[in-house]
Amino acid sequence: MSSKGPESKDYYEKGSTQVSEVSAITLKKLAQRKSLTVESERLVIVLVGLPGRGKSFIARKLQSFISWRGNECKVFNVGKYRRQVQKEEDAAREMQGVDALRQSVGACDANFFDSKNPKAQEARQKSASLAMKDMLTWLDYEPPIEEHTCVDQIGAKASIGISRVAIFDATNSTVQRRMWILEEATDPIKRCGKKTGCVFVESVCDDQELLDENFRFKV
Repeated sequence: MSSKGPESKDYYEKGSTQVSEVSAITLKKLAQRKSLTVESERLVIVLVGLPGRGKSFIARKLQSFISWRGNECKVFNVGKYRRQVQKEEDAAREMQGVDALRQSVGACDANFFDSKNPKAQEARQKSASLAMKDMLTWLDYEPPIEEHTCVDQIGAKASIGISRVAIFDATNSTVQRRMWILEEATDPIKRCGKKTGCVFVESVCDDQELLDENFRFKV
């Protein structure tokens, strides 16, 4: 049963975003892990997968876990940007009919993801670029990390920086798109002085019954 009250959340915003309570033990563990990890104040997790494969579900779970571990985390869902772009361009074309863009692009159907559909490809890239811009702006917000210091009951003291983790939620199913994301997020010239790590996580599902259920949910 879904709630329609004032506290109900959008599908892409569900999940806990509460940061875990910082303790000296937690900070010691994080400090040890940091000493064994290539230093990076920022991390981008890029989800990869065809529609209906559970990418947004995975994104929410990752966000909840990463926030629970004490780091800042935010999901950037390209589909939400696409719908906003579509809404704005539909309004601009209302003299031609409200469905003009939907019909030409094939939004919300298989035609939208057809690599031979130039208008849909343009709309996808525009949406991805807007999401990328917002994501990098959020990652680069100063200060990029927050230093936490804690003293436990026996007087042991530890401190660690709190990193920012962004999740780029889209199909990202082509090599060209993944290379574009990698360049935008990690290029040493474009991102000079803003060292950022990048991890790709692919979601694969070939269970037709589960896929059909996911597609019905999206309709």
